Amino acid sequence: MSNGTAMPRRALHVFATFGIGGPQMRQCELIARMGPSWRHDILAMDGNFAASARAPKELLGELMGPPGGRGFVSSVRAFVSTLRERKPDLLLTYNWGSIEACAAARILDVRNHVHHEEGFGPTEQTARHARRNWIRRLLLPRAHAVVVVSNGLLSIARKEWRVPLQKLVFLPNGVDLARFRPRDVVESAARTCVIGSVGGLRAEKDHATLLRAFAKMRSDARLELTGDGPERAALEALARELRIEDRVAFCGSTDDTAASYRRMDVFALSSRTEQMPISMLEAMASGLPVASTDVGDVRAMLPLSSRGALAPAGDDAQLARCLDALVLDPVRRAREGLGNRAQALMSHDADECLQRYVDLYMQAARPQR
Repeated sequence: MSNGTAMPRRALHVFATFGIGGPQMRQCELIARMGPSWRHDILAMDGNFAASARAPKELLGELMGPPGGRGFVSSVRAFVSTLRERKPDLLLTYNWGSIEACAAARILDVRNHVHHEEGFGPTEQTARHARRNWIRRLLLPRAHAVVVVSNGLLSIARKEWRVPLQKLVFLPNGVDLARFRPRDVVESAARTCVIGSVGGLRAEKDHATLLRAFAKMRSDARLELTGDGPERAALEALARELRIEDRVAFCGSTDDTAASYRRMDVFALSSRTEQMPISMLEAMASGLPVASTDVGDVRAMLPLSSRGALAPAGDDAQLARCLDALVLDPVRRAREGLGNRAQALMSHDADECLQRYVDLYMQAARPQR
């Protein structure tokens, strides 16, 4: 007999990886926000579930690897079986790495499907693969909604993937403005300026360009890289080659990146490809000036008064000049930091941004008539 307590509804998330990263951290916050009336099964194609530690344990269901199958067609068939068996109340897919699940959703005419596009790897930075474009064009318009996080992705989804405008949802990233805040204590003017970057040490983040730029700077500073990843050993070797290893700290991963930003005087981003980088939003909320490569929505994210320290991707000499200009001018650093914090307050409050996701999910999960 039923005790009158409704069973939680089930959401199935399909990721290429559920390792630590911006989209995964956002989804952990959304899992908490959706509350006890939902349980969340996570399927990671690479079997990495490191980010699951950040979600409320009691709201997580099963952590699953790929359902099976070798090659695209076999993998789609395996996903068809998974969706038939589980019948999730909400299907959430993320990026190209979940495309087989998108195909299975089309085959089964799944209506409660929301797909998310967060960005591309280096090979698709300037042009998408023709085959991937064709498959996205075939599959994505059948989802309930396609979420994009940048103006660049919005244009690509409309022009290249031909997703109908009524199904496209632009949801810019948000930031916890209470957690990420300017430091309380004004540091001594004699203190060595700290340039910092936060993010995975992966090829597309191009920390090598940041190290080369740092080596070319004429001002005195320290560099802190917070994060870990497959490029760490090569980057440490490059720092030794450039003879800057005594001024560069590889800080590794941390559970409290907010504290990392509060050690910085300047935030640096050297990525070759981005959309709306969460680390930059966190830096802006922390009241930091930004020196960055001019990629994705970076320029649009900054107030007009803070766009003077942008360099072309891969241009270490120009990035060095941008960093020097900020390090050598504490008044400019303070002014741009205040402007960046104000911009984050105005446009990127996490509470409002996350609620827009929840509202969309609840709409997609409504029973179909």
